Amino acid sequence: MSFLFLSIIFALPCLVFGHGGVWNYSIANEWRPGFFPYYPAEGQSSTQRHWIDFSPITDVETPTLVCNNPGSYAEEYATVAAGAEIAAYYKGWPHDIGPVIVWMAYCGSEPTSCSSFNGTGRHWFKIAQSGLLSGTVREGLWAQGQMIANNYTWSATIPETLKEGAYLLRHELVALHVPFTPEFYPECAHLYVQGSGNGVPGDEFLASIPGVWKDDEPELHLDIYTEPTSSRTEWAIPGPRVWSGSGDTE
Repeated sequence: MSFLFLSIIFALPCLVFGHGGVWNYSIANEWRPGFFPYYPAEGQSSTQRHWIDFSPITDVETPTLVCNNPGSYAEEYATVAAGAEIAAYYKGWPHDIGPVIVWMAYCGSEPTSCSSFNGTGRHWFKIAQSGLLSGTVREGLWAQGQMIANNYTWSATIPETLKEGAYLLRHELVALHVPFTPEFYPECAHLYVQGSGNGVPGDEFLASIPGVWKDDEPELHLDIYTEPTSSRTEWAIPGPRVWSGSGDTE
């Protein structure tokens, strides 16, 4: 990796304002670099799908909501055991109000199946989510604030009974600091999950992306700076419940 490339990467927080995304992963304690936006795709090879910049997504119907823009297929996949922990590392993040959600979608039985799976449709299930942890909507501790305090890191565990196969792993931040305009920041990685389990999420745990978020969803389209919203002490994460590994089997 050239000195010029490293200089660009470490200078990005000073050059790019306002946002961020998943930069690297620790998958079962193995370091895996992500795709570096703002730098040509040629010569990069990672487990993460391509994304070009830190811009937010605000259109809840756009296909780029799946794995960011352009969401091109990753060059590699990471092999991980069911039940292992995956940590996502963000290259900075300025917003501390909003949830963190981790999704997965089954691509197929072959290790490279995600390289021909675009991710749109009712394939997605949550393996972790966290929203308002304490206090009020305006002044309380949110998952994004906790992620910042934890050195810009968010960890989730692959369900131990998950059926073996190729999966997309999707980290999503939903920033709520702009009144009535939620901002979505998704990034995806290619995984091949190994294990003896045969668990699959039931239909009640599945969601379509795009489709899961709605323009009229009150928990997303809100103004955190005005009453009665600002002093609320409860906030429900929209979408299906988290699938922990119990339920349907094949």
